[in-house]
Amino acid sequence: MGNKIKLGICEWSLPIEGPYACKIAAELGLDGVQLDIGKYERGFSLSSPYVQQAYLESAKQYNISFPSIAVRELDNYGMTRPDGSVEKQIAMEGIMKAIKTAEAMEIPVVMLPSFLDGEIKTEEDFDRVVHCLIKVCDEALDRNVIVATENLLSIEENKRLFELVNRPNLRLYYDTQNYYLNKKYNQAELADELFSSICEFHVKDGRNDDLSGALLGTGDSGFFDTMKVFMDKGYTGWINIENYYDRKPLSLTNEEPITLIKRDIEILRKTIGNK
Repeated sequence: MGNKIKLGICEWSLPIEGPYACKIAAELGLDGVQLDIGKYERGFSLSSPYVQQAYLESAKQYNISFPSIAVRELDNYGMTRPDGSVEKQIAMEGIMKAIKTAEAMEIPVVMLPSFLDGEIKTEEDFDRVVHCLIKVCDEALDRNVIVATENLLSIEENKRLFELVNRPNLRLYYDTQNYYLNKKYNQAELADELFSSICEFHVKDGRNDDLSGALLGTGDSGFFDTMKVFMDKGYTGWINIENYYDRKPLSLTNEEPITLIKRDIEILRKTIGNK
């Protein structure tokens, strides 16, 4: 994970997306930007060498790193879909393009969400995701890429998932709100029990079932308790901010997203002892 904590932000949490996001992140004093492979309808745009080059040039200019690539389109075309279905073919296309893009751009992690259409709700869903992860982990291993599952599974379910996939490059992508928001699980307990599997994580907060809708530590997810677990265990690596600063309800607190992002960065730096 490296020898220190690095702070990044999800591209989709910024008020502007694209290579210019590197400039904004640098001006905010951040180390990196988590990217997204893009939408199926637009050909998973980051898989284009031309688009990759634009991002890499901007990253070099502003001294910004890319810790990971997300395949957020899995929210619409889940890994839980049956093999042979159109939806599963789209899911696999996005994942495979993300893995190849990560190799080309020298990005170490590909994050695979399991939410909405891809949420693991049944044993059949679980089995399909296991088989999918085995396949993509094998593909990624040859390319020196880590595959990170971001899911809503319990502690025991996650342990079972890792046991069945049984691949050295499978990791957990943790999130400080998702487990409580969707399942009312104890966030700090999950972080403690699954710490050894975590490669990097999102920080966000919210109140009253609002996703990414509150400044860090002002919501009901137990943010500070969770962060204490990471700090006590000596976490080093990437922490990526994922609040939605230009969307309600958070946007109602200030019409300028950058002002809100700066507040969260200040909160986060104080929490990790990096003022």
